[in-house]
Amino acid sequence: MVDEKLAQLVELSARIGKNLDLVQAGGGNTSLKDEGILWVKASGKWLSHAAEDDMFLPVPLTDVERHLATEDERFPEYQTSSGALLRPSVETAVHAVIQRRVVIHVHSVRTIAWAAQTNGREGVASLLAGLNWNWIPYTHPGIPLAIAIRRIASKPLDVLILENHGLVVAAETCAEAEALLHEVERRVDTPARPADPPNIASLEQLLRDGSWQISQDNEAHALATNGRSCLVAEGGTLFPDQCVYLGPAAAVVQPNDTLQDACHRYQARFNFDPVYLLVPGVGVVTRSDVKASARELLLALKRVIERIPASAQATYLPPAQVARLMNWDAEKYRILMAEQTSSHKRAQ
Repeated sequence: MVDEKLAQLVELSARIGKNLDLVQAGGGNTSLKDEGILWVKASGKWLSHAAEDDMFLPVPLTDVERHLATEDERFPEYQTSSGALLRPSVETAVHAVIQRRVVIHVHSVRTIAWAAQTNGREGVASLLAGLNWNWIPYTHPGIPLAIAIRRIASKPLDVLILENHGLVVAAETCAEAEALLHEVERRVDTPARPADPPNIASLEQLLRDGSWQISQDNEAHALATNGRSCLVAEGGTLFPDQCVYLGPAAAVVQPNDTLQDACHRYQARFNFDPVYLLVPGVGVVTRSDVKASARELLLALKRVIERIPASAQATYLPPAQVARLMNWDAEKYRILMAEQTSSHKRAQ
């Protein structure tokens, strides 16, 4: 009975959605195939709210195949059980082409730390030995990624490492998929690089008006107080949701800069207003109107970078790919939906 199966998916989604190491803001998605229907999370909905927010849509697999055939990413709205009309996840086609009944796609900070370094594929190969897995080179999310997976994965796969993107696990039941997710997380775990505490007094001296505030999340300061982390963050975009929610790279306040100096330099480089600023060796400030979704991505970015070893070279998305993500209508819709629900965000 689909109701019972869907209830299991909802419970699973709520559990993993509350884990910031796996899912941030409206990112991540889950699905269940049943009798020709793909039950998939609606775009931009927060998995952490799955237990109280009706967010799963019944998308006929024939619809997905039609969109794949024409490479049309503009899926129509579908109706939730409570009657709401919503667009399905931008990764709907990805879920459809994976030949398992239950699919979990997360932006695991542990996985991305491997997927965003030059020798990441070789590094995870030994860690995932014995699992049915594959590495998918970076491909734009949605239809292009689904086509790439279908082309590469000629047989059913249980684990996909998405370069500079995240993790997909798949199984025949929710319990099996969740167990596999935790097994992969255990295997790819690496120690986090330590960082000095922030210098709050120095940050306060930099604040001249109400446009900026000291980061509300003390953990985020490690991006600036660890020199290696600061350099990696400044270098570019490591994974899609980083640029979508935070901008193409970190803006850095140089010695003798004002915050305005750093902003002007960043705007000249990227034609984008910074969401946050790193003050090397001191700490992090964010815009006073920073969204809950951006705060979560800032923490995720910190957790990814602190797991990339100092001996490894971080890999960034090319500027053209970053621009494509930041100007993608599907992502703009997802951010809008995410911000509408962020007022009742996860409990930290």
